[in-house]
Amino acid sequence: MTWKIFAPDNNNRPRENAVEIPPNLSPARVATGPFSRRDLLRWLSLGLTLVLNGDVHPILAEVGASRGPNEPPRGKAAKQEAVSRIPLDQLSPTWRAQVLEVVNHAAMFQVMNSPIIECEPEFYRFLVEHPEVIVAMWQALGITKLKLDVLGPRQYRLDDSAGTIAQVVYIYTGTTQHVVYSEGSYSGPLMLRPVRGKVVVVLNSSFLREAGGTPYVSAQLDLYVQVEQAGMELLTRAIHPLLGSMTENNYQQTMNFVGSVYRTARLRPITLQRLTADLKIDSQTRQTLADWITRISTWEESEQTRAAMADGLPSLDEQSLRPERILRQ
Repeated sequence: MTWKIFAPDNNNRPRENAVEIPPNLSPARVATGPFSRRDLLRWLSLGLTLVLNGDVHPILAEVGASRGPNEPPRGKAAKQEAVSRIPLDQLSPTWRAQVLEVVNHAAMFQVMNSPIIECEPEFYRFLVEHPEVIVAMWQALGITKLKLDVLGPRQYRLDDSAGTIAQVVYIYTGTTQHVVYSEGSYSGPLMLRPVRGKVVVVLNSSFLREAGGTPYVSAQLDLYVQVEQAGMELLTRAIHPLLGSMTENNYQQTMNFVGSVYRTARLRPITLQRLTADLKIDSQTRQTLADWITRISTWEESEQTRAAMADGLPSLDEQSLRPERILRQ
């Protein structure tokens, strides 16, 4: 792979010995996707070169500028506000110390808002607290190579089949809030040794219901990433706009997928029951999911009302559960 460094001067002209980015990997394209994991690795390689040459901000300015004007701020005030949302008083002293270590030494911090989706709050909480169900659906639909093994109550082992392995623990679950802690490592072709990191995720959910009874969910996700190696921490900070865009895209697509699951349970429950029977999850979780599908399909709307709602909509078969882009490998 041959690179020329593109780090424009103040007049937006390429500097001498500077590298030119291929059009298919322009910052705007990579920031908005779709893109492959190989594209990301090439960007990481370029980012490392820029860090070593001291030319970080010019190359990343276009990525940052491509973000929407209504996205949450990421400055100190935003972080302080986010930290105030962490239910530290509900955590054990051990977990509280580990969370604060990640928060205080985060190389990457981001606040992400979800789209508003139609979903019953209790069903939404079931899916949030059983992420293996969503991953199993992705696997059954052939849209991810991600693996999520259940180690115990609210404890998981994550393997993305591309070098990332992590232990994931739900350290707090409430009616409207969840806190997840993760430790893991990444081994890839650009790394001489595994890069270790820690992640804290705080999910704050809001629920509302229309006068007619239609339930809606929106959620805000606060993300803190600590990278142990000093050099990689610098690189993480440098390419934060790119990583942030990727993370937010996956988060929003996941929330949209949850909304699609709920809508399919209401309008095409047989389709979802058939998919549920094929999921590689434990029997108790599968039965709970099947019970939810049955309950949702019989709530509020009669068969005639459901038919009227479905009229004019695309067929909600298994294909309709697929998001446009999600966890691309």
